[in-house]
Amino acid sequence: MSQSNLSDPAESTSTESSFGEILSEFEHSHQHGGEAVEGTVVSVSSDAVFVDIGRKMDGVLAPDPAHPLKAGDKLLVSIRGRDEQGNYTLSTIKIETPRDWSGLEAAYASKKTIGGTVLEVVKGGLRVDVGVRAFMPASRSGARDQAEMEKLVGQPIECRIIKLDTASEDVVVDRRVVLEEREKQAREEAFARLQEGDVVRGTVRMVTDFGAFIDLGGVDGLLHVSDMSYQRGIKPSDLVAPGESIEVKILKINRETRKIALGLKQLGPDPWSLTAQKYPQGARVKGKVTRVADFGAFVELEPGIEGLIHVSEMSWTRKNVKPENIVKVGDMVEVVVLGVNPAEKRIALGLKQALGDPWEEAVKKYPVGAVVEAAVTSLAKFGAFVDLGEGVEGMIHIGDISR
Repeated sequence: MSQSNLSDPAESTSTESSFGEILSEFEHSHQHGGEAVEGTVVSVSSDAVFVDIGRKMDGVLAPDPAHPLKAGDKLLVSIRGRDEQGNYTLSTIKIETPRDWSGLEAAYASKKTIGGTVLEVVKGGLRVDVGVRAFMPASRSGARDQAEMEKLVGQPIECRIIKLDTASEDVVVDRRVVLEEREKQAREEAFARLQEGDVVRGTVRMVTDFGAFIDLGGVDGLLHVSDMSYQRGIKPSDLVAPGESIEVKILKINRETRKIALGLKQLGPDPWSLTAQKYPQGARVKGKVTRVADFGAFVELEPGIEGLIHVSEMSWTRKNVKPENIVKVGDMVEVVVLGVNPAEKRIALGLKQALGDPWEEAVKKYPVGAVVEAAVTSLAKFGAFVDLGEGVEGMIHIGDISR
């Protein structure tokens, strides 16, 4: 009987479905890629340009030899995602603003993304300069609330014309659709870069009873509780917290369902790989009783390593032994290792062996010819059974009872 199944992350079909629904809902609630912001160059190196975009972490832009930048330069950039260090990955925006109505008509007909500048907050949305004054509904601004809308005032943005009436000079633009497309593109690029077996750094986004969702730079993966620790009974909240940056290993990627399974315990050695050396047969060890069942009791020898005391190895003397009458959960017990099978993650333990076999002492205590006093425990047609103490029972054959 296997004592644990810690390394198998598979769940039932219905559970996987619920995981997928939760992950999908969580991903849709977390939108940050594709946002256009104005940044200021902080420093320039041979392989990266660091840009202050007004957030806790800087943005990183690939240098362009044709257009060198220096500290202090201002430029319009688009947020594409995040790298392994947590920095925002950026790209420059080279979106033109139409110069006349013919340019607006061409952009509208081709659904082309254009540039604009937010002028002010008005009733129901924002006023945007896209060569002419245009209206952007609040619901299409990409802002979550009034405060975010107000922060857009004076900012350059990317948008798309969704209504154009040249007769009434009515222009309506949409920024949200551009953000969503940028976000989708960033996710696709980030997802394509990930490979099974990679060790990557991510940020804990959400912790649940069954695990944690980790942001891998625009793409979320699931770190299941069974892949967090080799130790049993661990809660996800005991190991990780929202906002924490951790390293994880990519265990599996399903390109069709876009699910990513992550592992934390796989970054360290499996404690079972060393059990044969640490717990040789015959060794006396101490452990804590973690579970009691009808067939025996499980004993934790170290975090992630449990052995089983079978009911038959609990007592030399008691018949029809009930494990709960011998040990309790939480008891510290001394046991003897009877056998180790690292491949099946099993360790057989003996409790009675640690107490000593009373029959070994009986040979010395009751030599042939010794006279002892004992109580009769039961009678049979062939003789009588007597109790010599300490679990040792003797029999007086009927032929030896009387001359």
